Amino acid sequence: MASKIKIPAKKTTLKRKPLTKAVDASPSALHASPAKNDPRLSTEPMPLDLQDRKFILTPPPVETKHHEPPAYEYLGELPDSYGTKKLYLVSRDPQWVFAYWDLSWQQYQEAAHAAHDGKVFLQVYWENGQRAQQIQINESSRNWYLHVGQPDTTFYAELGYYRHDGGFEVISRSGKTTTPRDNLSWKTDARFVTIPFHYSFAQLFEMIKDHMLPEEELADALSRLQDEGYPFPFAIGQGAPLDKEQHNELVNILAGDFTRRRWVGSLEITETLRRRLQEMVSSGQWTSSGGVSSLSSPFGGSRERGFHMHVNAELIIYGGTDPNAKVRIDGQDITLRPDGTFSYHFTFPDGKFHIPIEAVAPDGEEKRSAMLSFLRMSAYDGDVRKTGQPPLPEPLGRID
Repeated sequence: MASKIKIPAKKTTLKRKPLTKAVDASPSALHASPAKNDPRLSTEPMPLDLQDRKFILTPPPVETKHHEPPAYEYLGELPDSYGTKKLYLVSRDPQWVFAYWDLSWQQYQEAAHAAHDGKVFLQVYWENGQRAQQIQINESSRNWYLHVGQPDTTFYAELGYYRHDGGFEVISRSGKTTTPRDNLSWKTDARFVTIPFHYSFAQLFEMIKDHMLPEEELADALSRLQDEGYPFPFAIGQGAPLDKEQHNELVNILAGDFTRRRWVGSLEITETLRRRLQEMVSSGQWTSSGGVSSLSSPFGGSRERGFHMHVNAELIIYGGTDPNAKVRIDGQDITLRPDGTFSYHFTFPDGKFHIPIEAVAPDGEEKRSAMLSFLRMSAYDGDVRKTGQPPLPEPLGRID
């Protein structure tokens, strides 16, 4: 039987050629572009430092395009003055006028240096040229309210300074202005017109243009035609006229003394009317029919004159001490303000009053006191009324 003999294979050593040549690790070599015809690729990875990005969780911001605003969006700062030297004067109410002027800082300094006393003045004159008011202005002033106290009077103003020879150098002169009246108009009639919201003025004009008088205003024409019974395609409101008694009551309320007070505006007039009506209700001056009881007219027998007089008095006691002290007025403890001051406001009717005031130190070791005595004796000649007062207590310490 033949046997098989296993002959070991002969080992041969094969040298594998390297796939790439040595790589230049310099930065310039790493970032260099491969040759155009070199198919070999670098096996070395590019260096990458992730330390400065490992905590960034949001993508980088997207760059937005910046649009320049149009030129008209920013026209620059308005100047403090245009240097026109113009002066304006206008009436605010029957007692006050308002002045505005356009004088630059340089122009003011020139005028001040030219003045003999270095001062610039605003002067208000009556129409006849007599001076009614004068104030000194400074370089930062641009406007001013001036109390003239003359209803239904014409005024004008001048801006200037006094020269070394004593004359007044005028920088600017305003136009004339007339303060309004402070009494009821002699025109007591009233005209009413219905103007519907769902019609334009053009539609109303086309509706009545053939019936309008020469140079007649639209509202006047509408009022006249509505009074004449012209057939309009909308409902005409009918206001109930006031009778004589209602008219006189309204005059007594609206033409009262408060409307002649100085420095009173529409808000104060409204508030005074409200308080006056409340006083009428609380004092029983309203009749059962809801009208106001008869009041003597402030105009007397003739509404054109409007002469009247009213007067009254009030008493204010005020002072101060240590904030922790105790103060008594006529034996009654009073409350001090945080700074230790106090004040009490009373009516002051006719009579004699002795009012003791006492202050005791916080530790009780010292005491201060004062006795204030007051006497009012009123005498009236003619129709003199008492000016209305707020609801105040009567003074303490009356002596019978």
